[in-house]
Amino acid sequence: MPAGSRAADVSTFSFNSGMNCQGVWRLPDTGQTASYTATFGEDHDYQPARVQMSYTVNADNTITDNVTGLMWRRCSQGQSDDASCSGGPGTYTFEQALAQCESETTDYTDRRLPNVRELLSIVDYGAAAAPRINTTYFPNTDTYSYYTNTTHVSDTGYVWGVAFSFGVMSSINKTMGGFNVRCVRAGQY
Repeated sequence: MPAGSRAADVSTFSFNSGMNCQGVWRLPDTGQTASYTATFGEDHDYQPARVQMSYTVNADNTITDNVTGLMWRRCSQGQSDDASCSGGPGTYTFEQALAQCESETTDYTDRRLPNVRELLSIVDYGAAAAPRINTTYFPNTDTYSYYTNTTHVSDTGYVWGVAFSFGVMSSINKTMGGFNVRCVRAGQY
């Protein structure tokens, strides 16, 4: 790249598997706006409006991610389905987590556990404190790990999880239990 030029803004990224939105994974910006050095190229230097995190609260208390098109349960499984997601989230084994989402039929019949890329897409890396998620749209989110349906390839007894304490992913033993669940569906795209 010539000196002084800036990389083109890229808001979509193709994957071979685990895709949404007709084979294109729409990536939201991280939301980080603070500069930590004078070096150009940090995340805060790229703030295109079309990829800023953007959510809509639906009448049924679900959340539509306006960038990815995914439709999320506003509350973690086990919490009251109200505007503040009152109560504590339930904790589950992996099999229970799968059943929680797949048996959910109160408003949609196609809910499922998110894959790791989907769950990471709602992490707000610009949040100054935990939980690292937009708590206006996802109130009372636990900072502990949430299950995904993405199996850890090197050890199939584990799946990837996402912790909203620091917005990181880690492996979770499928039989251990004690982890959170947030269900998703494909949504509008």
